[in-house]
Amino acid sequence: MHPPVAGTGSARSRAGRSVVWRTLAGLAERMIRRPWPALILWAALWAGAHVLEHGWSWHFLRAGARALVSGHPLSLYALHPELQMGPLAFVAAAPFSLLLPEQPGEILALIAMTGIGLLALREIRTLTGASRHAPERNRRWFLASLVILPVWAEVAVHWGHLDDALALLAALIGLRLLRTGHPIAAAVLFALAVDCKPWAVPLAALLLLAPRRRWLPVALVWGVVVAAAWAPFILGDPQTLTALRFAIPIDPASTLRLFGTPGDSTPGWDRYVQLGGAFALAAVAVWKKRWAGAFLIVFAVRMLLDPATKNYYDVGLVIGAGIFDISLALTVVPWLSIAAVLLVYLPSYALMGLTTERSILRTVVLGLLVVAVFVLPLTRWYRLPSSADAAEPAEVRRAAR
Repeated sequence: MHPPVAGTGSARSRAGRSVVWRTLAGLAERMIRRPWPALILWAALWAGAHVLEHGWSWHFLRAGARALVSGHPLSLYALHPELQMGPLAFVAAAPFSLLLPEQPGEILALIAMTGIGLLALREIRTLTGASRHAPERNRRWFLASLVILPVWAEVAVHWGHLDDALALLAALIGLRLLRTGHPIAAAVLFALAVDCKPWAVPLAALLLLAPRRRWLPVALVWGVVVAAAWAPFILGDPQTLTALRFAIPIDPASTLRLFGTPGDSTPGWDRYVQLGGAFALAAVAVWKKRWAGAFLIVFAVRMLLDPATKNYYDVGLVIGAGIFDISLALTVVPWLSIAAVLLVYLPSYALMGLTTERSILRTVVLGLLVVAVFVLPLTRWYRLPSSADAAEPAEVRRAAR
């Protein structure tokens, strides 16, 4: 027998590892080229993870849908100020709540909300130009999607917030329409987002991406569509305005509690500062040509100034971070999205009993995410793919960039 040649075993080992690595890399590339089967499975897995504790807030939507067909539909908010959702969300919930038995209707609604998450990912892909014609950006989008879907399962299945799911989808469609030269249609979608959930008001700052000569008609369309949903309730029952003063307890892990906000429930100034501050900072981001960070800013400010710390709030933050990650293109890895999940979302479970520590971490990270929008370099700031760019009027392209 011949003695073994020195190094033969290690060489074979390295060759074996190389084959395994190439095989895994090839599978990953095939998944990225054809992402939807993998993403659908990923979404289903995370939806299943919440199946034992699902639909915590679905009863609010069911109550609102039933109130719309009661004897006093325009008194909905006057009689139920705790229903802090837009009327369009109750209309969307009606088929599940009114036409189906309670349990099957809820389950179908949760499945539909999971599907809305996949539609939201599709909008992000189109919006950021992630396609087969931009493979690096498509990889970033795919990785960001893997990060977003576990958090989406919170809003869609664990909590069952159809209002937030619809508002996010409408705003993403609106931003895509805005970037492809359809500002009036975009104004309608941003307004419909508000009609689903009032926190969407500051996202209207993105309408400043429209050409300046279109600002007035865009603002008018946005205002008319918002008023069409909300005005009937205000005019039908003036007590509806009392719902604006609806207060919730201040969570011990919130930024408000960290900075010693007096009282045990939402201070009277909070909602106005929350909406106004988010709008102002998002408008500055648009002015600074950092529009892709506006989503991230709106949700970070919302969470910094909200008395509650519900983890379904985090889905907007992670989506905003994902848009910014894909657009900024500093690396293939969506670091801001990962940071939002690891340092904001997961501590709601991992640090559940450590309210002070969670509050400090949450406040610092949210603040840093806002700062990141304004300080990260723009050396590789994205632009639309050439085909979409060519379809836009030149003035729209100049205003949008």
